[in-house]
Amino acid sequence: MAHLLISVTGPSGTGKDAVIRSLLAMDTTIRRFTTATTRAPRPGEVDGQDYHFLPRETFLAKLAAGEFLEHNPTYHGNLYGTLRADVEGVWAQGADAISDININGVRAFRQALGVRHFAVLLLPPSRERLAMRLTQRNPALAEEGAKRLAAMEADFPHLHDPHYVFTNPDMAGSRLTDYDAVFVNDDLEVTTYAVHARLMHERQSRNAG
Repeated sequence: MAHLLISVTGPSGTGKDAVIRSLLAMDTTIRRFTTATTRAPRPGEVDGQDYHFLPRETFLAKLAAGEFLEHNPTYHGNLYGTLRADVEGVWAQGADAISDININGVRAFRQALGVRHFAVLLLPPSRERLAMRLTQRNPALAEEGAKRLAAMEADFPHLHDPHYVFTNPDMAGSRLTDYDAVFVNDDLEVTTYAVHARLMHERQSRNAG
């Protein structure tokens, strides 16, 4: 049986991490893999668990050697990426690998893995619900949440238009048709069961093919 890499993409505040945690609790044959970064560890973070914290020179050397499935420069010039060995390590344990990632990672995974990549997109149920998640649940992060909400404004009227090209940072340049499955995360439990049911179908059909 060929195992899958499951990517979960969506705007900030759509519950990507919550859905992943629920899937991990539901199905022991899904496991999260650790990504790599050049940024310094934050208080409480553990190397090899939260991230592989790599010196920039080491990261670039691995990149040049073709060891990354995908990589992205992000805030403050730090690099982030997925090492092929980490995904293959999860597969070797008899499990599907899962992580949240933006559209750049989705495209890189698709190019590198083909049918072994299953791309999930999560969308918010409404602007109002997303605003609540981003600006009201944690007052300390309200300002940052407001900025992330503003980055979504142009996309809200077109969330379900298959021809629209999204502009928010997580999905920039993509259409709904660039993902294998799209879910509106209105209720965490319902969404988790829906994603899991689709995953079961994908496992069967892709291995049968």
